Order: sequence, then C-alpha cells, then structure tokens
Amino acid sequence: MIRPTRIGRVRVAWRAMSREASAALPDPTATPVTPSTLTSLLDRAEPRPSDPPGLAVWQVATAAVGEEELELARDWLDEAERGQASSYVRAELRRAYEIGHAVARAVIGSLTARPPEKVVWGRHPCPGCGEPHGRPRVEGADLEFSLSHTPGQVLVGVADVAIGVDIERRPDDPENAVSLAKLLHPRELEEVEAAARGTLDGGGAAVRFTRAWSRTEAYLKGLGIGLGRDPHLDYLGSDQAAGRTVGPWSVIDVVAPEGYGAAVALLRDA
Repeated sequence: MIRPTRIGRVRVAWRAMSREASAALPDPTATPVTPSTLTSLLDRAEPRPSDPPGLAVWQVATAAVGEEELELARDWLDEAERGQASSYVRAELRRAYEIGHAVARAVIGSLTARPPEKVVWGRHPCPGCGEPHGRPRVEGADLEFSLSHTPGQVLVGVADVAIGVDIERRPDDPENAVSLAKLLHPRELEEVEAAARGTLDGGGAAVRFTRAWSRTEAYLKGLGIGLGRDPHLDYLGSDQAAGRTVGPWSVIDVVAPEGYGAAVALLRDA
C-alpha cells in the first residue's frame, strides 16, 4: 500500500533540493547498523533487532550461494528481471543481480507470508516528474524496501518509512579512488585527495571514497531519483562518523565486510 503522506514528503524534499546543493549534519547519536546475514536463499529471513526501530537489513555474500540453489531461485524472477539479468555481459555482475533480486524476494516473501515467486514489484512515482519510475515497492504490502548489489555482496533493507541502501566494493588503488571521487561533492573530493596524500587521517583514499559514495547513493535511492540527481550536489562526507542528517533524512553507515562500504538512508517520521 502506498502511503500518500510519505510519498508527498519525499517529493517536497526532492523539489526543495533539486536546484541547490545540500550538506549533511553529523548525528553524534548514530551507531552503525549491523545487518542480518543470510547464508542461504532457502532459509527463512529472520531480521535481527535494529536501531533505529522499524528497520531491518540483510547482507549476503554471493560466494555463499551455490549454483544449484541459485538455479532454483532463478525461477522466482519475473520476465523483466530475467531480461535485465541477461543484459549484463560480465558474469559476476549478472550473478550479483540475480542473487540480489532473489534475496529481496526471499526476505519480502518471508515478511509478508507469500512465496518468493508471488512477490510482485511496482514503482513509486518519481519525485521529480511523477512518472512510475521512482523507488521500488511491493504490490499489496505496507512496507518499503531497497536493494543493492555489487560483485561479491548483496544488501537488502526493509523499513516502515522510505528507504535507500547501497553497498560498494572499494577501489583497488588510491589513484582510482581519487579519479572516481571527481563524481562526488567537491569537499568529498578534497577529502579523498588529502587522504591519498597522507595529510588526512580517518581512512585511506579508497576507504573515504567508498564511504562517501555509498552514503550518497543510499540517499539518492531513498529520494527515488537515483543518479538522476548529480551526486556532486550533496555533501555526505567521508569521515568515520556513523550517521548524519540531510533535511528530513537520516543516513547511517552499515557494517560491511572488509573491502566494502555500505549505508542506509531513512526518511524520518514527522
């Protein structure tokens, strides 16, 4: 079920920011979110208690999913998902996509007491144009969800408010991190460059880039606009602080395996 008041709040929040930059404020009360670990697509997805309340996050290592198990889970996917999976040229990207969507179906099926193949996806209206290509939603379910996949890892988040999640694999060298950071807010680029020079503590260039990028993408996915809004407009920071606020949104780091960074964005209740 779509909650019009919440969708309206997202649209107002996006429109208010669509032509101007924004900067996050540190939240000293935030602690990193520890996700539940799902080791099999066929297990019941039991969420662990989470802070803030109303949030549940699952993490899956793609290497833990066997081929026989994934072959069964492929039958859960709908025609659109199968078509998107087949569009990936690189096998590791295709596999991460398939596992990500299978995990989302397993999690939401468990929460809504329906088989994974009976979960039907929809889309919220885009906060910019109103067309149905905004955040994903579940038909007939009063919950919000977001998923992210990268080679090696999958992250799925479910909440009772608008949500965005992202997990990213770190760049393999500092120079690559600096190059990629040019897509981010100028202050974040400065931080990554300083870390690469060794003049800024709190993590190397690759760590800082991955923090900033996962926070930014989680936030943009939560808004429902994704990379339709330039990531260089919003400053989410690359520091070690676990949480921050951007207008009505909370952005919190998620505990991720070594070599990865992850974050979740939540629309706070008024």
